[in-house]
Amino acid sequence: MSLPNALAQWLDTLCRMIPGVSHAVVLSSDASAQQLALWPANAQVDDLLLTAAQQSSLSQDIYTQSLRRDQIDKGFDRIIALPLELRSGDRVILSIALKLDADKQPVVMQLIGWGQQWLKLLPVETLARSPVDQVDKPEQTISGLFYRPGVILFVALLCIILVMFVVKTTYRVTAPANLEGRIQRVVVAPFDGFIASAHKRAGELVSEGDLLAELDTREWLLEQQQQSAQRSEYSRQYRQALARRDMAQAAIFKSQMQQVDAQLRLIEKKIQRSSLLAPLDGVIISGDLDRSQGAPVKLGDTLYELAPLDEYRLIVLVNERQVADIKAGQQGELTLKAKSSETLGFTVNRISPVFEEQSDSIAFRVEAQLDSEPSFLRPGMQGQAKIAVDERSLAWIYFHRPYDALRTWLWTWLN
Repeated sequence: MSLPNALAQWLDTLCRMIPGVSHAVVLSSDASAQQLALWPANAQVDDLLLTAAQQSSLSQDIYTQSLRRDQIDKGFDRIIALPLELRSGDRVILSIALKLDADKQPVVMQLIGWGQQWLKLLPVETLARSPVDQVDKPEQTISGLFYRPGVILFVALLCIILVMFVVKTTYRVTAPANLEGRIQRVVVAPFDGFIASAHKRAGELVSEGDLLAELDTREWLLEQQQQSAQRSEYSRQYRQALARRDMAQAAIFKSQMQQVDAQLRLIEKKIQRSSLLAPLDGVIISGDLDRSQGAPVKLGDTLYELAPLDEYRLIVLVNERQVADIKAGQQGELTLKAKSSETLGFTVNRISPVFEEQSDSIAFRVEAQLDSEPSFLRPGMQGQAKIAVDERSLAWIYFHRPYDALRTWLWTWLN
């Protein structure tokens, strides 16, 4: 007749830890006194142990017996039996009896008390049934399989997988994002020259017409004086030719005067443009000339970039693997690093064909419009954007990337 594996293992572990024990038995506490476990497993059943276990089961108390000289077995001179504190309702189910060395009895009691804590973790129904019941009722034996950790883990994993395929949630594309001004104006060098002074730098708010910087105009002022003197000379010669009635020469001098006047107007325009003014109300997003005074600049060099504070566009850098899921009109949420406590809504406007190279892939620029524009916004702010695509299963959301990677690898390998 087979023994319950869990109880047999418990008794074997307990007896190996208890010093001075030669034999042990665990019995059920019903009228038949059905034996459930024996230690050592290949030992003969000891009638003294069975009697002690039955006495403890009937009295539901600790039972001890000192052996006579003719019953002593190699120094094991004491039998102790006690009911185990494993209960089904108010009924004690099991009792244990051990043959041991009397000197070891205190240690034995302490270790049995520890072992009972482990025994309480075992299923009561499994221990309460006799082996005969288990043989006669195979359906109960099959149900007992569910107490095994491996089966429980398998069933739990199966349930999780099923839930992931059935439950749907919103699939969102997450990507880095940054704010840009809807329009950006640049202030460039109007001519070759040198920086004379700088009054503003990046990050400062400016109004239209504010002086940003000035270029050195001393060279143009000298050129202006030279051209003015040259015009005076041509004017004098022109008047002399008119006095001599030399109309041909007078026409030449008049033409030269007109050339000098054009040159003077050009010089005057450059002197006026040497003062760099803000083209709009906004913030300077780049340009710091404080430490560049006296530095040379060339015609067309960008000195400042400005953007307004009331018109923004959001640029979301979507990875090439996910850009196919993005469409105009989709809604999303933005969290900025500068204000992570607030979430801003936005709407996708267009997917630009322009892309940017990243470390291991490329990202396409997706333009979006914020639903609201709080006062703390500034051009150049960065954060994370989540674009809601549609409803998809949890399994697809969490495993589509490795699935796509595997499919691509297989296609490459097979071809």
